[in-house]
Amino acid sequence: MGDQKPLRSMKFGLIPVENSRHFAESLRQVELAEEHGFDSVWLEEHHGTSGHYHPSPFIYLAGYATRTKRLVLGTDIAILPLYHPVRVAEDVAQLDVMSNGRIILGVAIGYRPEEFAAFQTPLDGRGAQFVEMLKLIKQLWSEEKVAFESERYPLKEFTLEPRPVQRPRPPIWLGGWGKLALKRAAVLGDAWVPGPTANLAKLKGAQEQYHAHLAELGIHPNDRDRPLTRDVIIAEKQAQAEELAERFLLPAYRDEYSSWDHPLIGTADATATDRLAELRRERFIIGDPAQVIEQITFFEEQFGMNQLICRLHFPGMPPEVVTESIRLIGQEVIPAFSE
Repeated sequence: MGDQKPLRSMKFGLIPVENSRHFAESLRQVELAEEHGFDSVWLEEHHGTSGHYHPSPFIYLAGYATRTKRLVLGTDIAILPLYHPVRVAEDVAQLDVMSNGRIILGVAIGYRPEEFAAFQTPLDGRGAQFVEMLKLIKQLWSEEKVAFESERYPLKEFTLEPRPVQRPRPPIWLGGWGKLALKRAAVLGDAWVPGPTANLAKLKGAQEQYHAHLAELGIHPNDRDRPLTRDVIIAEKQAQAEELAERFLLPAYRDEYSSWDHPLIGTADATATDRLAELRRERFIIGDPAQVIEQITFFEEQFGMNQLICRLHFPGMPPEVVTESIRLIGQEVIPAFSE
């Protein structure tokens, strides 16, 4: 009994260093996270970016699967229309076997025109394509022989190999903020996973819509996982955390969101992406361990998540900063949420 970890009312996940050239560092961070009581590790997907995100998250997760025993491995998120559904079903099933049933597939429809152009995939119609892909993936995971009527993805008596370990299938979490995305999350997903960019007001507005769709299905929100992704900067001292946020977090938002109409931030809602004091309000978690605990508690009370996914890396940030964040969260923050 003495070796058992305490039960917690909330689980903690992390997004480790995201520079794809730093795989060795990210692998060490994932091992450290497992040692320090984290519950899950997540990877984001984008293409043609430098020092941020991953073009091939499933490959990275395969590496993590071989060096961990307990951490749940997930995508937050993968851009599903850029794949073929049979390949996704096979890759995730293989990961589920490699990890002995520790995979969550998090997906969304994507939004960057340059990514879709690179993959010669049309942006128009991707919502309907997304729905069709999800239905086929679920069938492939749960049925012995799959026949699928479709112009895009016709199948006749196809059997997926290997079959996933989890039964009836691995969980599917859906991202997105639009009205249709939130309805799809309720109808087709096992959870809605909101990204880190929205402030609390937008989070709660979207959550209200999602919960309304669940109610139409006769599902109580507490019967589903309630994850939340947040950008987290933590250091031993508040001044250190503030300096790191100014140096790495603020430029990440200023450079990525200031030049186009992102639906959650920047020109779409007049948020000043070049002023941390305005940008951080009810959005980021920044501070020393005590302050981080206080801010997580605030989001827990206001949003009601039961899993917090901490995005810890931003472009240009040295890997050792992320490693120290993992240590601090594991030693100082996670124990505060033990039951």
